Amino acid sequence: MAEKVKDPVCGMEIDPERAAARLEHGGRTWWFCSEGCRRAFEQDPARYAGEAPGGGHGGGHGGHG
Repeated sequence: MAEKVKDPVCGMEIDPERAAARLEHGGRTWWFCSEGCRRAFEQDPARYAGEAPGGGHGGGHGGHG
C-alpha cells in the first residue's frame, strides 16, 4: 500500500493508487478524492497549490459532483 497523500482541495487523505483523479501542475502530481475536487483545483490552482496566501477552502466535501 502506498503512502497516503492529501487532496489539496478538501484535505482528505487518500491512497494515490486508489485516487479518483490526478493532475500534473507546477511540476508536481496532485491527487484528488473526486473529479469535483480535481475540477475545483483546475479552475483555481493557485488557491490550492499554495501559490497564493489563504489557500484551501476550509475542508469538507460539499462540492463533489
